[in-house]
Amino acid sequence: MDNSIGNSDPQTWERSYPPRYSFRPISLLPVLSKITEKIIQKRLCLHLNDNDILIPQQHGFRAGLSTSHQLLRVVGYIKSGFQDRKSTGAVFLDIQKAFDRVWHVGLLNKLIKIKTPPHLSKLINSFLNNRSFTVKVNNSHSSNRRIIAGTPQGSSISPILFNIYVNDIPRTSQSTICMFADDTAILAQSNELQLVTHFLHKHIAKLEDWFSTWKIALNVAKTEAVFFSYHIRKEPPKLYLHNTHIPWSKNTKYLGVILDNRLTFKQHIIRVRRNFNISVAKVFPLIARKSCLSLRNKLLIYKLVLRPVLQYASPIWDHAAYSNIKMLETAQNKILKIITDSPWYIRNDEIRFALKIKTLKEFFKKIAIFFNNIDSHTNRAIARIDKYNINPLFNRPRNMLI
Repeated sequence: MDNSIGNSDPQTWERSYPPRYSFRPISLLPVLSKITEKIIQKRLCLHLNDNDILIPQQHGFRAGLSTSHQLLRVVGYIKSGFQDRKSTGAVFLDIQKAFDRVWHVGLLNKLIKIKTPPHLSKLINSFLNNRSFTVKVNNSHSSNRRIIAGTPQGSSISPILFNIYVNDIPRTSQSTICMFADDTAILAQSNELQLVTHFLHKHIAKLEDWFSTWKIALNVAKTEAVFFSYHIRKEPPKLYLHNTHIPWSKNTKYLGVILDNRLTFKQHIIRVRRNFNISVAKVFPLIARKSCLSLRNKLLIYKLVLRPVLQYASPIWDHAAYSNIKMLETAQNKILKIITDSPWYIRNDEIRFALKIKTLKEFFKKIAIFFNNIDSHTNRAIARIDKYNINPLFNRPRNMLI
């Protein structure tokens, strides 16, 4: 393998590319080069898919997979534990500058290991090789520095190369790993608190060695751990990462959804309502009661700009208590009254009927066709999600279909 991209010795690499030189400019390419890049991307994806190379736990930048699929794995795993009276410990890792830390020599080594066609490996080598950067402050330029790590920002190949780079991340039989690009969570489940922490520590130890080998840095200060339990109130055993204590949090945000330790999703829904109000404030002059904009265009703004704020990942959290969902229903009703300039005595259901707009609960249920292909999904991690019958007495994601 050509070592022209950088020295393969870890200590030399760290000296030549210290963290303070963390500049990753947007890669600007001429049109012809972009077309070539798309061809390389297509060939590389074809090789990965035909040979089933990427691990099923990785959902980032892959066709037919979304953040909702990964969130469903996390929530489904925790909820199944609740039903079996088990507790779940989860560690949400924060990887520092993930795409900037892709070591070129290590990446090429992994491309060879997965038997990438030689012509593709050479093209990718050429794509990464001999890159440099300079920093401009006012009218002064720094000296040129070689880039021997990181994938070019703005390139369509970069996400695929990152997936290949982290594809051999350690996994264990006693824990579950969930990944969406660099957003990584590890979960372990048991009836005993000590076992939950033991399984997590066992996986963390393997991850620490792997991260060190492949020069990936973890931000321990931003890494969070949550202990999900319905019936246990006492504090679980302490958790450590790189010999640093990781305190158990009451909640965390993963892939844009706030997960609290009992999965009520109340805090997430409060945050969604707050974000909705912020979005309304930005477009309010256009949709206000006395706005000159037509009703048709006001509704278009609501459906295309405002309602998507409410519906993100709704199949994951729409089974929350009605009192929580009602907060969002109230937010929709309020904005529809403003859009239509309706007086206070007009009923909300009359306004929705006239506008042909469903309640959010009905609208979310329409989106729930998401569940139709879960059991037969081609991704093995999705197909292994716990199957269950809908039970109104126990809240789980499929309850939104009732």
